[in-house]
Amino acid sequence: MVRPMRPVPLGLAHTLGFDPTAEDTAAAVGNAGVEAVATVTLILWIEATCAPLLHPYLEEGEAGVGVRVAVDHTGPAFAGRPVDVHAEATAVSGRKVVFSVRLEQDGREVMTGEHTRAVVDLERFLDGRAAPRVRPERPPVAFYFDVHSPWSYLAATRIGALCRRYGAELLWRPVHLANLIETIGGLRPMEQTPARVAWYERDVRDRFRENGLVHDPRPDYPLRPSRALRCFVYAAERGCAEAFVLAVMRGYWSERADITDPAWLQRMADAAGLGPRPMAGIAADEGYKAAVARNTAEAIERSVFGVPTFLFEGKLHFGSDRLDMLERALAAAPAGG
Repeated sequence: MVRPMRPVPLGLAHTLGFDPTAEDTAAAVGNAGVEAVATVTLILWIEATCAPLLHPYLEEGEAGVGVRVAVDHTGPAFAGRPVDVHAEATAVSGRKVVFSVRLEQDGREVMTGEHTRAVVDLERFLDGRAAPRVRPERPPVAFYFDVHSPWSYLAATRIGALCRRYGAELLWRPVHLANLIETIGGLRPMEQTPARVAWYERDVRDRFRENGLVHDPRPDYPLRPSRALRCFVYAAERGCAEAFVLAVMRGYWSERADITDPAWLQRMADAAGLGPRPMAGIAADEGYKAAVARNTAEAIERSVFGVPTFLFEGKLHFGSDRLDMLERALAAAPAGG
């Protein structure tokens, strides 16, 4: 059985610039007299632009490979002037991701179309005789998080792959962090001394950069998280938590998105394949409000004092920088637990 692919958010985009030389022209590959960049060269640049977009969403042992290119070469590009390649993920089907691509030189289109890449198990891809890997089952991991926490975003990009690697069910538990902190009298990082706040903000930026994430939150941060948290509960019920949470977190922390806007939440839900209920209805549903409150109360009862926190076999692991300890605990746990 082919295991599910890690969710890839629609709208994921990247632009790379290339500097063509005379060796990149059609004339250089045998088409005498055609001193324009060869079609095959432009296609290679498309692959080079799209491939890195998938890297953060690959699990151990996986790779992205090109399976289809459908492009129109709409104009010539010439050596000596940069060519910009724009790529955006527009569709996901099974383990295939479709990218819309557009190539420009001097602001003029030279190629447009689509490129499809598939996420493959590299060992099986290179050797069709390789036996599928067996993932032993482990006890579940409860993941307590809030959209307000940048560390929760960092953790959300990794925790799904980690649990799948060890066959552990991941329980997504959105909590209202401000209410939790108020109840227990906990630490508020942004209300510390100016020196500590400055260090904290720099550390967040550094950690995002190290993990290949853009740090560009809304200027009016923080926004009220309640609507997003309620929608997270619904997404978890529907088995779409990872894709939806990552889309919302990415929008909030990297794209200045308004997480209080039901229309924006709906777009993220549509991209994650979350349905059928409208997000506006979920966000206003007293039942989902109560579910977030229950998660928060449960977290407090289990001695959670901040997020992200991971609960595994009765032990708390706090912080995105403790995922290595969680992994060791998962590896040591007996299979079938």
